Order: sequence, then structure tokens, then C-alpha cells
Amino acid sequence: MMSVKCGNCDSYQTVVGFKRMPEKNVYTYECENEICDPNVTRTIVEVPKEFDNSTKRAEELPYYTAEEEPDAPGE
Repeated sequence: MMSVKCGNCDSYQTVVGFKRMPEKNVYTYECENEICDPNVTRTIVEVPKEFDNSTKRAEELPYYTAEEEPDAPGE
């Protein structure tokens, strides 16, 4: 587990997005307050798949939408 703290407001950010990429998983964090503009303080964390032990948990979160697997060659 990891916590992400905002350098602007000194509050912990909340994960608001998750995306699977071929070599890594990408997590998006934002502040949940009226102080920070998400376009300025949004944090993107890229984790190589072999080190990411949070994937199962992330897939259970409401904002995650499973992406379709690409068709295998020859199908």
C-alpha cells in the first residue's frame, strides 16, 4: 500500500483512476478539497506490473472499467 501526499495543501490524495498498460499499471491521484485544482496537483503513478501488488484491489474499485483484451493474431 502507498500514500500520496500533495505538496500544495499537505493533504493525502485519493486514487481516482486506474489504467492497465502493456508493461505497467497507471494510477491517478487527486486532492478532495476546495484548495487544489486537480489540473495542477493531480499525481500520476506508474508501477511496473511485476512490482504491482495492488492490481487485484484496484480492479474492485468502482471507477475501474475492465478494458477488452486485444484479439489474438489470426482470430
